[in-house]
Amino acid sequence: MKKIGILSLVCCTSVFATQSQYDDYAAGNRALGAKIAQLDSEKILAEETRLAPLASDLLLRVKPMIRQGGSGIAIQNFLLKQFSHYGWRPMAVGYKGYPEAVPVSVNNQVGNALPTDMPFPDAALVKVELIAASPQAHVAQAWTFATPNATEQQRQLLMTARHALQSGIKEIRAGERLSNVGNAIQQALDANQVVAVHELVGYSMGQMRIQNPQVLGYKSTLDDETLMKAGQVLNVYVVAKSGDLGVQFQPPELRTVLTQDGEDSVMLSAMVEVTHDGHRMLSRLID
Repeated sequence: MKKIGILSLVCCTSVFATQSQYDDYAAGNRALGAKIAQLDSEKILAEETRLAPLASDLLLRVKPMIRQGGSGIAIQNFLLKQFSHYGWRPMAVGYKGYPEAVPVSVNNQVGNALPTDMPFPDAALVKVELIAASPQAHVAQAWTFATPNATEQQRQLLMTARHALQSGIKEIRAGERLSNVGNAIQQALDANQVVAVHELVGYSMGQMRIQNPQVLGYKSTLDDETLMKAGQVLNVYVVAKSGDLGVQFQPPELRTVLTQDGEDSVMLSAMVEVTHDGHRMLSRLID
């Protein structure tokens, strides 16, 4: 697998100084993904179990950087150095053409925003999406952090999303309907007049980072009878916003998701293993 010395580039506004460097790194990520896809499921699960809490710890270490004057580029640079220390590759690079390593979205940016050197505002909700892989498994977790001077409304939105995530996770058990997870999340959001975003959802993880079945973070209008299975790893997402229903994709790439009404948004996720008697948390919920 070809390496390009990614740490030599982290001081740049973009991770990749040239298109050829991006192409080489994206090709390396695809090769790693193909290698993981050939591994035994039990081996992947054991590695996911090891990786997930490390990813949560890295996100917790990002928390002090969420302040007025901080930036997405600073967060990306920090995480890339930690990835290198752990021997991980940033698997967001090249996924559906994504040109950077760590999406960092602020306020009305729901998700997938490119990290920039623009300072965070005084009152902000900052979403950090950690997406990586070791040679044996993928790991992913997204979390939203509030700046110290975030408004009460912003803090309440974040607290509601955290409660919704916990409510959804409680429904995870082998043999039960997967739709129970989304129903519980929707109920918790509705109780606090928070709107679920339907365009971004959770997923199952294993030989591929994103694989079926999807894990909806809202109540589906379909009568889905998909059952959860022991040993399955679900990456449960809560993606929600204040205000009214509706998001849009920012042109020209249609990559970054924005709220239509300019209201704030949040994104939280956790990797959870389905067990016969309930579930086992792989990720940690960030304080």
